[in-house]
Amino acid sequence: MNIRAIHVNWTKPYVAKNGLVDYRVDAFEVLTTILSAIMWKKLNGSIKLYTDRMGYAFYESLNILDVWDGGVDTETLESIPSSIDPEIYWAAAKIFAIRKEDAPLVMMDTDLMVWKSLDELADCHLAAFHRESLLTDCYIPYECLKKRSGYRIDKDWSWSVEPCNTALAYFNHRDFKNYYTQSAIDFMLDNNERPQELVSQMVFAEQRIFSMCAEKMGIAVHTFLDKPYNGETMDFTHIWGAKSLARTDGDFNGHLCESLINAILRESPSYRIPDEVFRYLQL
Repeated sequence: MNIRAIHVNWTKPYVAKNGLVDYRVDAFEVLTTILSAIMWKKLNGSIKLYTDRMGYAFYESLNILDVWDGGVDTETLESIPSSIDPEIYWAAAKIFAIRKEDAPLVMMDTDLMVWKSLDELADCHLAAFHRESLLTDCYIPYECLKKRSGYRIDKDWSWSVEPCNTALAYFNHRDFKNYYTQSAIDFMLDNNERPQELVSQMVFAEQRIFSMCAEKMGIAVHTFLDKPYNGETMDFTHIWGAKSLARTDGDFNGHLCESLINAILRESPSYRIPDEVFRYLQL
């Protein structure tokens, strides 16, 4: 099964947090991005990058733009309305990229590697990485969410349906894609009062609205991981949980980068990691 995929990297949250300084990411994130794209092309289809001008310049400086065989789009993220706060809605760019693309489509995080062909999607309209529990602190009641004056919630949404983790998401239903992205964007626009639990606004817009829209439309959501926190999977690697350790433990960081380099060389012997990447790893 050949499926188009997209990566999304919006630098505005970085700038909002750090100011107008040189954009940087951790060295291991550069390697996961390369490996994520390589594995997708090897097993599933083409992959495209959505970024902005600063992100484009960063990847260009590393000489890795050609890893995205589907091309690079900078116009979409440069056009995100200024009324969306990038610190509160750090993943808003994903929503705009999904809205721009036609279905069928996979959206995947740059730190996620897929090690198998996703033939299981042949009969699916919608898929997400896994379900998440409503008992976690980041999913708060509607009354506690920040809303702009005049915002109107969809009265048909169920508040008991479990959210969907969208680190890996598949869209093969145009009406759902349009409804979901419009609903998420509508919630984020001009909604910039900062909550104490900063994460709650973004996960509502990205992950809880996803499952609410699917439930309202009667669309079944396939999940790749049924029990994501119980045991290991050989089909997917998402290093989200390892990032904090990699940033504080130099030995672990070194081993992680070495493992990622070895995986790139093993999985794509014809790909030559640019010298610019190795120089970046030394900084």
